Amino acid sequence: MKKVFVELLILLGIGGILWAIFALVIKLPERPTLISAETEKAIGSKMYNQILEMNGYEAINNQIIDSILLATEDSLMANLPNSQFTYNISIVNSETVNAFALPGGYIIITKKMVQLCDTPEELLSVICHEIGHIEKRHVITRLVKEVGLKLLTSNDSYVSGEIARQLLSQKFNRSQEEEADMFSCSLMLKMGLEPRTLATVFRKLKEQNSNNELQNFELISSHPNLDKRISYVLAYKIPHNFKAQKSSLNLNLLKEEISNN
Repeated sequence: MKKVFVELLILLGIGGILWAIFALVIKLPERPTLISAETEKAIGSKMYNQILEMNGYEAINNQIIDSILLATEDSLMANLPNSQFTYNISIVNSETVNAFALPGGYIIITKKMVQLCDTPEELLSVICHEIGHIEKRHVITRLVKEVGLKLLTSNDSYVSGEIARQLLSQKFNRSQEEEADMFSCSLMLKMGLEPRTLATVFRKLKEQNSNNELQNFELISSHPNLDKRISYVLAYKIPHNFKAQKSSLNLNLLKEEISNN
């Protein structure tokens, strides 16, 4: 009996050593593909429709707003040739400064977020940040982890509604926020725009956040803090001969149309 017990311990020890070697040598993917892009798009579409049915999140649109957003989406997609998603940007009639990403390429921006921006580049830097969360699969990975794939793909409208509400206060961890920030800088650079504009948005949010009104805003509600994020965005390296262009997005017209609706 004693001999069997000793042999069992030896086998367990060998197994532990082999697993340790495997863990050190074989690097598992940080973000395994949990679901297909098509499934993610279906989930995002469902969440999007649920949110637009909530009080205070009605979509603001007319022919002019739609044309501005469509041109913006086309410009973004032209610089995302390898993306699995087609981006859909909507502006909602909310008095909260906010912007957030949904699975599968859906981005929702509040009226107050648009009004906070003084230049088209500021608004685009926020949109690019949200795209970063989607492209890096932060949104869907977090939802699968917190809710589970079974509930995410459920056809129960009550379940979908609760998950949609959870999305409105979704927070990302430190590394995810930094990755989305750097993605914004990279995409802005590809578009020929000033890549460090996101730092300007962070500064404005920091100034407004002094009265604690923006604690639930996704861009500032998690680590790292705004001072650090401003610092590393400003430190983003750009080509020596780079000369930033101006965006063709007509922000003044967009604001005017939003105010009239």
